[in-house]
Amino acid sequence: MSKKLFLLLIPFVFWACDSEDKIDEKAATENVKNTPPNTLVKVDTAVTAPFYLLIQSSGKVKAHKDVQVLAETTGTVQQANIKSGQKVSEGEVLVRLNPQEAQLKLQSAEINYEKAKLEFENSLIGFPKLIAQQNPEQDSLYQKLKIGSGLQESSIQMQEAKIALAKTVIRAPFSGTLYDVKAFMGKNVKAGDELFSEFNHRLLVEVNLLESEALNLKEGMPAEIRNPAMDANFSGEVFSINPKVDENGLVQTNILIKGEHTLWPGMNVYVEIKIPKGERLQVPKSSLVLRSGKPVVFSIEKELAKWNYVELGYDNGKMVEITDGLEAGMVVITNNNLQLAHDAPISIQNSDN
Repeated sequence: MSKKLFLLLIPFVFWACDSEDKIDEKAATENVKNTPPNTLVKVDTAVTAPFYLLIQSSGKVKAHKDVQVLAETTGTVQQANIKSGQKVSEGEVLVRLNPQEAQLKLQSAEINYEKAKLEFENSLIGFPKLIAQQNPEQDSLYQKLKIGSGLQESSIQMQEAKIALAKTVIRAPFSGTLYDVKAFMGKNVKAGDELFSEFNHRLLVEVNLLESEALNLKEGMPAEIRNPAMDANFSGEVFSINPKVDENGLVQTNILIKGEHTLWPGMNVYVEIKIPKGERLQVPKSSLVLRSGKPVVFSIEKELAKWNYVELGYDNGKMVEITDGLEAGMVVITNNNLQLAHDAPISIQNSDN
């Protein structure tokens, strides 16, 4: 090859080498672009800890004692310094009816009693042997004389008059709060008319639970009560379980509201009851996915997702018990796991993201 030809080929060789470098660089760039990015995931840890079944239900607040107080006799309200929302003590006088008529009937009954008593004592004079007995009341003759004189009947009438007079004074049946007050001074009432209602300060929440849920309950179990209107939480405990399943398969259960609170009967609340099931290996329910109908939990090993077939135990809606397939301390994936594959590369998301 002549020197002139060699000099002409040198630029072509450099151009060819430069072109090959650009092709290799482009291919590498294309390979990077075609490599799928790591799946971003959040993680948690499988732990052995106390496990609780959760029973959640809505319910209504009601009073342990709730009564409607009615007039027991006819009369005019003479005193009624009461109003709805007023707190009262047991035995406190709340309403008085005009007692005049009842007092007159009692006086008449007392006079009739005294007359009958005198008649009876006069009749005994003719029976000295009866009087001499140690316990003449047990003698049938004594009882006949008592009835014949009218003493026994007048005694009953006097007791009835005393009861009628007592009915003109209406007292608080227990300590509590008044509501639906209808009595006011000057109002004419008859027996059976409503005067006021009262509930005591021991409030309950009535909930209807599935029989499978109710069977796990015991009296005294703690409960949490939430009132959405107040945006407030209150503590409670299982108070009673009605041992009957209704036609809808529900069991009426009452939750006692504990401590100081501002709830009223009729309010709508939510109740959560935790039923302890001892120490259990558990993971968040969000870490659980199905593969071919079988439960799988993805763990992490060297930034790769590893699926694990697992056996399940209790499920409380937030956490799920793992009886086989995982060990305590294993890091598990809790999101972006529905389409995740075995050995898929992953990146753990920062908890602040």
